[in-house]
Amino acid sequence: MNKLIKTFASVGFFVLVSFLATETATGQNLTENLATDPKVTIGTLKNGMKYYIRPNSKPENKVELRLIVNVGSLLEDDDQQGLAHFTEHMLFNGTKNFPKNELVNNLQSMGVQFGADLNAETRFDETVYMLPIPTDNPKNLETGFQILQDWAHGALMTDKDIDEERKIVLEEARSSKGARDRLQRKVLPELLANSRYSQRLPIGKEDLLRTFKPEVLKRFYKEWYRPDLMAVVVVGDVTAEKAETLVKKYFSTLTNPTKGRARTVYGASPYTKQSAMFLTDPEQSSTMLSINFSPRKTEADKTTGDYRNTLVEQLAFSAINLRYQDMASSATPPFAAAQTANSSFIRGYQALTITVIPTSDLTTALNAGVGELISIQEYGFTTAELELVKKRMLSYIEKQYNERSTTNSSAYLKEYERNFLAGEAAPGIEKEVELYRTLLPGITAEEVTAAFNKLFSKEDQEKFFAFVMSPETKDAAINSDATLLAAIEKSFAQKVTKKTDVTVSDTLLDQMPAKGSITKVQKEAKLQITTYTLSNGIKVTVKSTAFKSDEILFRGVKRGGTNSYGVKDKATVSMLGNLIQTMGYGKFTPTVLTKTLAGKNIGLRTSMTPTTNIVEGQSDIKGLESLLQLNYLELTQPRLDQELFNGFVSTAQMQLKFIKSNPQAAFVDGLITEMFNNNPLKPIAVPSEEDIALLNAQRAVAIYKKEFSSADGYHFFLVGNVDESVLKPLLEQYVASLPATGKEPEFVDNGLRIKPGNNKFVFKKGTEPQSLIIAQYFGEMPYSEDMALKANLIGDILTIRVIEKLREEMGSIYSGNFSGSMEKEPFPSYTIITQLPTGPENVDAILKQTDVEIAKLKKDGPEQKDLDKVRIATIEKRREEIKTNAYWLSKLQQLEFSGYSIERFLNFENEINKITVKDIKKAANKFFDGKNSFIAILNPEK
Repeated sequence: MNKLIKTFASVGFFVLVSFLATETATGQNLTENLATDPKVTIGTLKNGMKYYIRPNSKPENKVELRLIVNVGSLLEDDDQQGLAHFTEHMLFNGTKNFPKNELVNNLQSMGVQFGADLNAETRFDETVYMLPIPTDNPKNLETGFQILQDWAHGALMTDKDIDEERKIVLEEARSSKGARDRLQRKVLPELLANSRYSQRLPIGKEDLLRTFKPEVLKRFYKEWYRPDLMAVVVVGDVTAEKAETLVKKYFSTLTNPTKGRARTVYGASPYTKQSAMFLTDPEQSSTMLSINFSPRKTEADKTTGDYRNTLVEQLAFSAINLRYQDMASSATPPFAAAQTANSSFIRGYQALTITVIPTSDLTTALNAGVGELISIQEYGFTTAELELVKKRMLSYIEKQYNERSTTNSSAYLKEYERNFLAGEAAPGIEKEVELYRTLLPGITAEEVTAAFNKLFSKEDQEKFFAFVMSPETKDAAINSDATLLAAIEKSFAQKVTKKTDVTVSDTLLDQMPAKGSITKVQKEAKLQITTYTLSNGIKVTVKSTAFKSDEILFRGVKRGGTNSYGVKDKATVSMLGNLIQTMGYGKFTPTVLTKTLAGKNIGLRTSMTPTTNIVEGQSDIKGLESLLQLNYLELTQPRLDQELFNGFVSTAQMQLKFIKSNPQAAFVDGLITEMFNNNPLKPIAVPSEEDIALLNAQRAVAIYKKEFSSADGYHFFLVGNVDESVLKPLLEQYVASLPATGKEPEFVDNGLRIKPGNNKFVFKKGTEPQSLIIAQYFGEMPYSEDMALKANLIGDILTIRVIEKLREEMGSIYSGNFSGSMEKEPFPSYTIITQLPTGPENVDAILKQTDVEIAKLKKDGPEQKDLDKVRIATIEKRREEIKTNAYWLSKLQQLEFSGYSIERFLNFENEINKITVKDIKKAANKFFDGKNSFIAILNPEK
């Protein structure tokens, strides 16, 4: 089921009067069970394995397969902690029909990428295996089912493979270390009320992972991987009949143990008192406070009444969090962000949580966050704010309904997973939109208030667990467990005021702009696009598609960019979009604009690259005029509001105050400084106090007007379900009316370059035994699309080598990759870059092996099988992406604005298939010419 905010459903019925009133108002029988979507086939084999099949043609020639095992780390014995997750690793590392690495190799030959496509996830209660299969070759689907069958009961788990995998699992455990991990490990026993969940983190215990005997792992697999605890999900471009035949063929023969262990269901206990922890860590980069109330047993939505209860709670949480957004966007924000939610740490339980991230002191943030909840308790929600939230929710669900025939297969997977694991109904979008339309209007503010007050009752406030994670203990009032607890108790007793509703305008523009005209129309048959030239010089290229039933993507681009500005303006232009958005547009503050746009599925944002200015947004079909009105408003009427600007600055100062406490943030900041030889024009990775001090509201508005407000040089693109007969008068009214000066904008090459030569930078920070290698190989080179493609392929080929050598053979990394790219502007150049997280003891060996792989590529070129793998992966990815609006939006910008070759684009598969091992070898010798490299290494301090 769709959840705008995942909340729990209350069990039971309303009192008779309320029930009858709702029955009359909505026409819905609240006791009626929610039927299952008829488009999905759900069945159970004789061995107890469940299956879900849903034919779906988006994207074409692709099927999403999932194997869900209703077993996670909770089911581990004391000597198996971490082995549920270890089992997941082993299933990619040798099965009956795919020994050792043949599984990954086989899938790569289909175009399925390890990590990006092929993956798995182990949680407390379950393990989910993810396998997308391209079906343009009929044999692929059979292979996919064979892999799922092997995962279900065909693991090899040789002692040798287990021992080799230990290093990789330990590298994964290493990657999560740091301040947050250290603090969370202190918090979790209290947060989870010392339940079994707090004792069974999926990553497990490192000492055990190093020393467990293989028989212990095999015991876990044998006892728990069995059909009565499994489900297979098949969603995609396949008939239900064929999918069901394959499910029965591959899984009917699986058997359960004669005396299978019972699958224990573990629960949660309520808190018995008020308790608090104030925790600090010198590497923590920000302060966060969280108040958690006792977990409550819940049941999944099964009836219309359950569904209505969930909608009531969704309204409550949406309205609360909208209030928090307003406060965070105010001139004196009490917090950078705040949220109240029903969190689900434990399956079958949910708990009310309040989280705040302060902008100044904790006391102010705490009182503001809790105060809003006290205000709701005392005065309730207003009808006006709930009507606004209802608009949003209804608009969201109706857009999903409108796109029901073009929904991507991946969108259905979580719904079927929840049905299997939690018993949640899966009624389908047709039924859900009907429920929204009939149930939402009858839900009153009083009812929503009452529902929330059940979750935030006086009794709940007497038993909770709160914690702070902070980099320091210098807060004036809250700096210990005792002072935190006292401050929370005091916040519950504060006096609050009633919320006042803000008057919201119905229109974005007070008056219509002077209408322009279309002066020229050009059609490009090969790309099936139309380009309109407008009277103010703007070009608008339109491609009407049916990829999504209710989606229109929009982008405007022009020359310019951050390179046109010097050191004094560097910080302002790097944050320009956020600065202007913070102050609002025309008569609208950000909060008022948000409310004005409620119920409209539109959005718009501006940004700058070094050489371009971009405005980008999206809408549904009915929102197209509003989107173009919003575009006119935002481009022509930036709002100067010094108080809101000051609020942004104060929030930024607090958020950035401790950012460099994080070792990786400090490393990247130091790396950029060193890489660009301390050039004052270097990019801003982590804004400094000096950067923030240079921000200026008047200057920001002046730059914005210069860069965005004039029509000169703009090329706009619209892709999606566009009716051009409807669009043309809108272009004349809202786009051709943008003012023009007649001066064509240009970009600037400001001379910024990476330090030439072969350089090495070693940075030491952090207490954990973690290292990070970032290696770049770069240079200037005349741009060509052919060489850009070869740079991409070289990055993908080296990624395969990284997985095979550094991960599988050496066990030195858990993840890592290479990527290659070329740029035309501001100067023609290339970059091949790799990021490899590891341990300090592995750094030298990794660098040595990386040099070996590059040298081998230069000497011999890639192995043919590796070139074939990356070629088919690229082709498969393009075949899927070319049926999306987002792909075409970016591609049209390249073709129509940046001058890329249309013929090459149309013949892409021929172009990539022409590339040989010899071609890659030749390109590698140009890219890795030995002249320029920058090797950066983050090591711990000790």
